[in-house]
Amino acid sequence: MKLRTKSWLAVTATAGLVLGGVSPALAAGTAGPTEHTDMGVSGDAVMEHLQKISDISTSHADEGHRALGTPGYEEAVEYVESTLEATGAFDVKRQAFDVESQDFGTVDVKVDGEAVKVATASYTEGTTEPLTDLPVVLPVDDDNSDLAGGQLGCQASDFDASAEGALVLVSRGECAFGEKTKAATEAGAAAVIIYNNDKDNPDEELNATLGERMEGSAPTVTVTYNVGTDLLEKVEAAGAEAGTEAGSQTDAEAGLGQGADETEEAADDDAAAEAAALTADFTLETEFVTETTWNVIAETKAGDHDNVQMFGAHLDGVEEGPGVNDNGSGTAALLASAEALAEQPTEVDNAIRFGWWGAEEVGLVGSTEYVASLDDAELGKIKSYMNFDMIGSDNYIVGTLDSDGSDVPIPDGVNVPEGSAELEKIFTDYFADIDQPNVGTDFSGRSDYQAFIDNGIPASGLFSGADGTKTAEEAEMFGGTVGEKHDTNYHQPTDTIENVSKESIDIFAPAIGFAVHTLAYELADAPTDPPTDPTTPPTDPTDPPTETPTEAPDERALSIDPKTIEAPDFVSEKGVQVAATGCAADTTATMTVTPNNGKIETFEQTAEVGADGTARFGVRGLDASMVDSYIGTYDVTVDCEGGDPLTGSFEVVAEGDGPGAGDGGNGGGGGDLPRTGNEALPLILSAGALIALGLAMTLGSRRRRS
Repeated sequence: MKLRTKSWLAVTATAGLVLGGVSPALAAGTAGPTEHTDMGVSGDAVMEHLQKISDISTSHADEGHRALGTPGYEEAVEYVESTLEATGAFDVKRQAFDVESQDFGTVDVKVDGEAVKVATASYTEGTTEPLTDLPVVLPVDDDNSDLAGGQLGCQASDFDASAEGALVLVSRGECAFGEKTKAATEAGAAAVIIYNNDKDNPDEELNATLGERMEGSAPTVTVTYNVGTDLLEKVEAAGAEAGTEAGSQTDAEAGLGQGADETEEAADDDAAAEAAALTADFTLETEFVTETTWNVIAETKAGDHDNVQMFGAHLDGVEEGPGVNDNGSGTAALLASAEALAEQPTEVDNAIRFGWWGAEEVGLVGSTEYVASLDDAELGKIKSYMNFDMIGSDNYIVGTLDSDGSDVPIPDGVNVPEGSAELEKIFTDYFADIDQPNVGTDFSGRSDYQAFIDNGIPASGLFSGADGTKTAEEAEMFGGTVGEKHDTNYHQPTDTIENVSKESIDIFAPAIGFAVHTLAYELADAPTDPPTDPTTPPTDPTDPPTETPTEAPDERALSIDPKTIEAPDFVSEKGVQVAATGCAADTTATMTVTPNNGKIETFEQTAEVGADGTARFGVRGLDASMVDSYIGTYDVTVDCEGGDPLTGSFEVVAEGDGPGAGDGGNGGGGGDLPRTGNEALPLILSAGALIALGLAMTLGSRRRRS
């Protein structure tokens, strides 16, 4: 797929790019792409990496698959590193950081003497000793059937005095799990049960994280929708029964001659006692431990390292399953894109940085730690971030992170940095050009782009769906089953490679490759060859040969003009001209310039050999702000058909130390190169005009790969 789309974040060529982060670049000779492509990134390429990640995860099934602190995660890190290092195009590093994780001992919850199947929330505190005979109570709400309002328990004010020392039962929804625990703790609760709100999947376990440890907070567990609503009904029934019994007892006591005030006080006491009829025993043993884990960061060796475009995916999974879709799929897509980028014929304009995050499943820790490790200067170099978390859901949607809020309103409090909508447009334009339906999905910050947008870095990404439910409209667009989750295997043992949608992978893979290419390259204008005059009559083969024999080709030689040039002239329109004579006509010549000052990279430039056997080149520096960095000698080699390579050199000297351009730097020897047409023809002419004149020079800072 090829599209002619201008990269909105590209740096202009005339600004001059910096290679290696320290050196000004030379104007290299091979033009960059004239249109953006998906670089050939395919679903098959992604699936190859995904199979390797699946194999790693399943081989460590008894050790927690690819979860935090497991051997499976470390092996996955090593696989990512070795894949990237094999390309030779990236600087790869492993960033270590510490994560507080926890081990669980006995977890036992009984309500009214019956065991309740619960899951522990990540970062929950434990009980110091078993809690017994806890009243089971609800938040204050006049309707506990709508999964809204007070029953969500998002604020301490959602509870009344009955929460003091009780086990409170709250519904999932609206606020983060950690906010529910915090609110219940502030209300005095001894423990918390959060039940799932997914009516369509009523037996689905709820995997919750509190985001971070909150010492002294109420121990928190989760249950399914069915278990939760069953407990809800029992609490309501117990309360109703307690109220009836309290009323009967009050009437009897009032008949024995109690005063009205005494009767009311006795009724309140009795009602409170009877409300505790439904009680629970609660034990949760846990120990917090510190784990060292890693992010993997890889950045292109080429490109402007002050203009970094970043792409990320989390590499870890949950203990329950192999995590092939979540998020082996995003990981594999970035690996395939990195390999494709390394194979491009020209080096990138903007540095591309990939990040594979650890500890995402326990609270976005890896990406948050990475962003926190950067100072303001380094953060300022990152111009965009693209996130890919799940792209192979079995009941998939084709979702873009809706950073412009056109499909899904932006939640209150979420920062949307300027430029995020333009990033999303890369995907929506791509999908529009291939007639692929797509929808916007929540731009809520609840994935690894959170830390980036919090620090003002524009973000977008793609998403095939997790625990959301497929609508009829989505099924019309993408197929699949209405009413089922987008990923029916989310956080389950069944998140295997067999259950990944290859159809979804085939859609997302080239889109990701296209986005990488779009942000990596500034498009060059396609050269326009001079039109052939159709009116020119063909040569008559019967004409007698001319009396004057064809001139012999010029002697094989290399001419460099000037051979000594002052640095300010080298970064101006003057530059250095190189001509190789004695080459075979209508072939391609290659010039290699090797700087000897240790500051500039070697680069190559190609040119077509004219009918006169001459290939012409132009060389100049791009960055006038670093003019002195160009000072030094440069070896020049031109390789063309017709004989051995031709060699020579030129020198860039400080201002005032040279003879000036035009005399060859050697008092007129060495064969000055006559300029074509105007003697003062500037090398800044358009690329098309230069090519028409037989010169092969581009104004961008791009070097063909060797």
